Amino acid sequence: MYLTKGGKKDWGAHFGGRAELQFNIGFENNSFRYGVAFSLRPSRDHPNLNALIEKINLFNEYINEFRTEFYDLSMWHFDVEHDGSRSEDFQPTIIKSEWCKTNAFIFLGEKQNRERIDYQRVCDVLDRLLPLYLHIEIASNSDNPSTPSFVFKPGCRTKLSFSKASYKKDQQIDVRLLHNDLQQALYDELVQVYGRDNVGTENVIGCGRVDLTLQLGDKYRLYEIKTAFSAKSCIRQAIGQLLEYAYFYKAGFVEKLIVAGPVKCTSVEHSYLNELQSKFNLPIEYYQIKGPCFDFD
Repeated sequence: MYLTKGGKKDWGAHFGGRAELQFNIGFENNSFRYGVAFSLRPSRDHPNLNALIEKINLFNEYINEFRTEFYDLSMWHFDVEHDGSRSEDFQPTIIKSEWCKTNAFIFLGEKQNRERIDYQRVCDVLDRLLPLYLHIEIASNSDNPSTPSFVFKPGCRTKLSFSKASYKKDQQIDVRLLHNDLQQALYDELVQVYGRDNVGTENVIGCGRVDLTLQLGDKYRLYEIKTAFSAKSCIRQAIGQLLEYAYFYKAGFVEKLIVAGPVKCTSVEHSYLNELQSKFNLPIEYYQIKGPCFDFD
């Protein structure tokens, strides 16, 4: 970690962060911010900002695919083209080219009242941003990703939940909350069968977080949760992530890849999965998450 030099040390970033997507903390008026940022201010050690532009493209690639992971966070940037003022907070999105000017600062994260800081929340948010950082730095620094060191962690982090009694197909649904509630329901169900020490959410493999991991001795089953209203769509959305977890990083500890969703799998969709299993020897399955609040049948 390094801090700003001079009389007022009101922010800090991880060592080496000037050339990377940096983990950044700091005070802004009455608030304490924490998250990740790109600093496009040239320095003696880093006069050329072209490498950061490449990493901004990788940031945009990740946000395009996983922006719902950060629905409760915010972004902002300094408008260096005009008066250098700070923008308003806005929902996480791709970084626009017009923001990427010399001396720009672009931030993704959260802020709290500086007098009442919840340090556990700070750590949780920074931990959630780690896969984004890894995606950018691994992709930009290596053509041969090494096998990740996987450390299973049991437990389920509490997330925002739907406040009404149940979800229904004919109602407008916030898919972010639906995903949270499906994850909690699946976690609770598997804990009842396999025990709390063998079920964990948001475990990291490579550059990604697995929605839910089931530990069975020295083997693991990976569950990727999708909120689509057909099993076919859930499979389409999840299969790339599951294949990456198991095969891109050569994760030999993976026993099964399971797509989990809120709807039944039809006979045609079962036939499709059987074809994937037999023709390509993929250990892939579909699992319907059931519960009293999921009314999708």
